[in-house]
Amino acid sequence: MSDQLDLPVRQAGVIYLKNMVTQYWSEAEGTETPGSNIPEEDRQFIRDNIIEAIIHSPERIRVQLTTCIHHMIKQDYPGKWTAIVDKIAFYLQSDNSSAWLGILLCLYQLVKNYEYKKPEERQPLVAAMQIFMPMLRERFIQLLPDASSDSVLIQKQIFKILYALFQYNLPLELINRQTLTDWMEILKTVVDRDVPPETLQVEEEERQELPWWKCKKWALHILARLFERYGSPGNTTKEYGEFAELFLKGYAVAAQQVLLKVLYQYKEQHYVAPRVLQQTLNYINQGIAHAVTWKNLKPHIQGIIQDVVFPLMCYTDSDEELWQEDPYEYIRMKFDVFEDFISPTTAAQTLLFTACNKRKEVLQKTMGFCYQILTDPATDPRKKDGALHMIGSLAEILLKKTRSGPGQESY
Repeated sequence: MSDQLDLPVRQAGVIYLKNMVTQYWSEAEGTETPGSNIPEEDRQFIRDNIIEAIIHSPERIRVQLTTCIHHMIKQDYPGKWTAIVDKIAFYLQSDNSSAWLGILLCLYQLVKNYEYKKPEERQPLVAAMQIFMPMLRERFIQLLPDASSDSVLIQKQIFKILYALFQYNLPLELINRQTLTDWMEILKTVVDRDVPPETLQVEEEERQELPWWKCKKWALHILARLFERYGSPGNTTKEYGEFAELFLKGYAVAAQQVLLKVLYQYKEQHYVAPRVLQQTLNYINQGIAHAVTWKNLKPHIQGIIQDVVFPLMCYTDSDEELWQEDPYEYIRMKFDVFEDFISPTTAAQTLLFTACNKRKEVLQKTMGFCYQILTDPATDPRKKDGALHMIGSLAEILLKKTRSGPGQESY
């Protein structure tokens, strides 16, 4: 942590420390092998100082220290290190804003350690989060008017903590109607707010890495996950039945309205980061199946299919460039399962399939749209490719229609 030393020397030191912690922190105490045991007094010294080190260190040092604290929490919390909760609470409540990002990174590592554990194993985390949730909400509300890069980075980190806390299991004891209302307002505000105009000076490929877009991405991650896993009656487990009814009737439509504005911006040729667009489409896709959200969505669905889904399915300039420069990479990308997981095109394809499968009138209008494009001799070949892509995505539904009984529509 010494500022008197050159950064490369400090980096070498922190990497050595990280390797020691990841390799030996979990070893049984009393191991006699030289160099393979961290004495308890050294462990305690590290526990006492690592949080301050993370808060005050530059990025290159901090990233290694967060790996250290992850392993330490895994082994020592709650048994040997309950003091970490008090320390996180102290810095979260502090007026020293320079400490907030570092302390949130520590809290994130605490949450990540419990992310995929069963509900009965998460009690130490839930107990800690009962203390932290009001603090996080208060801190976020305080930061919202500040659109600076530093403020938005802290907001993004709070969202990452919430997503890791909620994504696999939603602890209902942390959520009541008032807290849900507060967080939904925060999420909608972040999705809806404008990105600073100076971000348009950044190269398009790099814009999605800017904190404003990343913050929107994590807000949408949370909204889409809440709706998909906990807010869809009929699709949730029994313990979330009441929450699902509350979410669908009280919050789903208002959030959907904000997300429709995101799709409108994309339609109007404004830049929207790919992951923001993907998560927006995922949320809209969930709304198709429910009467209350569908009623709100129905007037817009054909516009979404023609102005958002269709352009995403067309062959683009970037596709052309990649095909010319590296056809192997083009094929790898198009058939990469992970790319599918994060791709707005795949999200658009899923939304199209759901809408045409669950809402009868949508299929006929969509096929009419595709037919019009394919039969017009003046249509750009790229658009014809997009129309064929759409028909291919609907193949399963169309096959069912062609096998349908007498008196039913067939294509």
